[in-house]
Parts: sequence; structure tokens; C-alpha cells
Amino acid sequence: MTLNSSETPSPLTPSRLEEAARQPVDVAILKSWDFAGWQARYGAGQLPYRIDHLEQHGLRLHWTDALHRPQWERSRVAGALRQVEGVTVPFVQAALMARVIATSPITLAMFESEANALAVVRNLGRLSKRRAIFAVLTSWLAHILATSGTVRRSAYRSAYRSVDRLYYFSANQGSLLAEHLTLDEDRLRFVAFGVDDETFRPTGERDGDYVLVVGRDRGRDWPTLLRAVDGIGLPVKICSRPRDLEGLRIPGGVELLGYVDRDTYRGLLGRARVVAVASKPRLYPSGQSVLLEAMAMARAVVVTRTPALESYINDGRTALAVPWADPAALRQRILEAAADDELRRRVGQEGRRAVERQFNARTMWATIATDLLELLDARG
Repeated sequence: MTLNSSETPSPLTPSRLEEAARQPVDVAILKSWDFAGWQARYGAGQLPYRIDHLEQHGLRLHWTDALHRPQWERSRVAGALRQVEGVTVPFVQAALMARVIATSPITLAMFESEANALAVVRNLGRLSKRRAIFAVLTSWLAHILATSGTVRRSAYRSAYRSVDRLYYFSANQGSLLAEHLTLDEDRLRFVAFGVDDETFRPTGERDGDYVLVVGRDRGRDWPTLLRAVDGIGLPVKICSRPRDLEGLRIPGGVELLGYVDRDTYRGLLGRARVVAVASKPRLYPSGQSVLLEAMAMARAVVVTRTPALESYINDGRTALAVPWADPAALRQRILEAAADDELRRRVGQEGRRAVERQFNARTMWATIATDLLELLDARG
């Protein structure tokens, strides 16, 4: 249930690091992944989003993978509870973690769906104590709030009064979260999203001849992308869920690879001539991970400019930006990058440097760890 990682440089003061080394702070993690399965596949010490980096900053992580074990998944109780969760909120994992949550100074939810049940319970005055911190990583919450009716927004507003810190990953979400949740601004923190730049790093391979497109969230703009690559004269490989492309005409020269595993995805990124990310202007950062992972691998990325991605794009330096819903502009920029070796090299190198400086998982989790410990210290 606990993961230990090797040390890396930390932004915390030497005295705070020494204290953390003597007695790490316990953190209860609410999540939807099978952490043990992830480590078995990708190596001991690695967890989704590289949350394992928190343990390099004086935090000791606790979680349960019980929901992913065969004996649970095959049980009649599990089936019944999944049906209940389908019409309410995910609550079983929080229930299984109740004892750990009750005794841990910090609980961290990844993401809002895993936070909702505990937020409700804490708001009712249970499983909470004065000093305990409840923090939530959000991705889609601003979009959910902005597109929900008044009853659902009111329910979120009531439940999230119990949240001490809400982290969000696109700057455009801050004012919306504050407005719809009526939370004080000091409870909200924008954190630059970071990817695993140790796993996603330049391979040194020569550029291939294909354009790579990857995406699986609802914010992807597949009609614009497909119009842009129709007759483009370059092979195009698309990694997505088949249902995302249902009903759309697939141009010649486009290869549909379906949903691929991480190793296959990384190999495709490493050899791509150009990576294209076409998204709609949603209130969550659609395309963020692919953009930054391609940058981390020093690939030239052509990306539609949306408010949610604004903090991550330096047009002409780290990526090549185009207006959203503009297939002609997207097509032209892809062709420009594909034909210009020097442009691809320069943009790829600048993108990699940007990830190393700011948009990496180490920096993201160091920022969050520092904030959580400072918040805990302030509670006394």
C-alpha cells in the first residue's frame, strides 16, 4: 500500500526536508487506476501521472487496489455497487479507505470524480478533523460546473465547501471554479501540468514520413482534423477509440490504429515527422498530455490554440499554433513543418527545453507537495 521512491532535488527548505526524512507525512490517495498493475507493467516506483514523485518531498502515499482485484470484480456485491455508483458518485474506494483517511493528515483525490463522495461526507461533518487537509486535483470540474443545471451546481457548491485545496491545470479555469463553487481564491491553485520527461524523451531516431494524431477525450476536433489531412500527401496515423470516429469519413492515406498501449504510443511519437493536435475550445485542457509528451520527445507539434492550452503554447518556438476549427490553417502548418527540417529541429528542441524547465512531472508534484506541507504547517 505504500510506495517508496529515490530522492531528487526538492524546493522545500533543508530543515523541512530533514523533518520529512525523519517522519514523512501520510497521504491517503483516492484514485481510479490499479497502481500495482501499473507498476507491474511499467516498473516498480512508477505510478500514473508520476504521483510517486510526491514521496521525494516528505509525503508517504497510501492507497488501495482492492477494487481492481479479480475477487472483487467478480463478486455480486461489486456489480450491484457499480450500478449504484453509476447513478450517484464513485464512493466504494473512499469507503475502503475510510480508516486511512481518518488517520492521515492529508487526503489527495485524483480527480474530481474520486473526490465527490468524500467531499459530501466531510461537508456533513464526518471523517474530518480540524487539522486534516483534503485536496483535489481537477481536470473537468470547471466544464462540468459550467454545463450543469442549477441543482447539480448547487450540490457541488455545498460538497466542495469541505475541500481545502483545489488544484487545476489550465489557467482559464480559476475564475469559473471560484464563481460556481463560491470558494475563496486562497483555496484554488493553478499548477502547470507536467509529463514524465524521463519516459518521454528524444530517441535520436530519424524523423519518419507520417503525421501522428492521438486523442481520446471528447474535446478533440476530429472533423477539423480529418478535413485538414484529406489529400495531404503524407501518411497519417490516428490513435483513438474507434467510437470517436464513428460516422466520420476517413480520407485515403489515414491509418486507424485504435487505442494503443503506452509503449506503442511512445514509439510512434519518437518517429513521427509531425504531431497534430486538434481540439475544441473546452473548459478543460483537451490535448494537453499529447502536446507536452510530443514536446518532451522533441517532436514538432501543430496544435489548435484554445484558452485551456494557452499556458502551454509558445507559438513558433515550442509548438506551431493555429486557430481552432480552421482545417486550412491546420493543413498548411502541418505541410510547412513536414517540409522544413530545420523548423522541426528547432521547434522540437525548444519544446523539449520547455518541458525540462517547467512542464515536467517532477516540478508539478514538487509544487503540490510544497503547497500541501505549507498548508498543513499553517494549520498547526
